[in-house]
This record gives sequence, structure tokens and C-alpha cells, in this order.
Amino acid sequence: MIKNILSTLIFLFSISFFLFIGKIYFSEQQKKKIDLNREIILKKIKDNLINLPVLPTDTNNVIEFNSGFEKENNKTKRSFWNLFKIND
Repeated sequence: MIKNILSTLIFLFSISFFLFIGKIYFSEQQKKKIDLNREIILKKIKDNLINLPVLPTDTNNVIEFNSGFEKENNKTKRSFWNLFKIND
């Protein structure tokens, strides 16, 4: 008997807890706070983007293409299949 009453009270408390949290979470006041926080964050981001310094580029003529790569590649012999040979 006491076990049933205790389980019913726990069930009612848990349901009332979730209803209370849902009521607060979905209230208009909470939605206004969320919108205000988003506006403040967007304003901070825009202010930081305006004050962001632009760095000069120093990557001109950095890449040098090697035209002799194909000639050097043909000189090397691949010995992968020699690894499978049994040395007597």
C-alpha cells in the first residue's frame, strides 16, 4: 500500500517537474531573452569583423613546378614483387 502511494507521488512530482520546466522554457519572456542574447552576439561579431586587420599577401611566386619529375620517376625501379620472392 505504501509502495503504491510512494510510486504515485514520485510519478506526480516528475510530471509536475517537467510541466513546470516546459512552461518556463517555452514562455514569451524566455523567447525574448533568447532573441536579445542572439542580437547581442551578432552585434559583437559584426564589431569584431570591422576591427579585424587585413593581412597583406606574401604568397606570390611561392609554388615552383618541377618539370623533371616524370623523368626522375622513370629512373627508379619498383621492387615490390621482389619482397615475395624466397631467397635461397
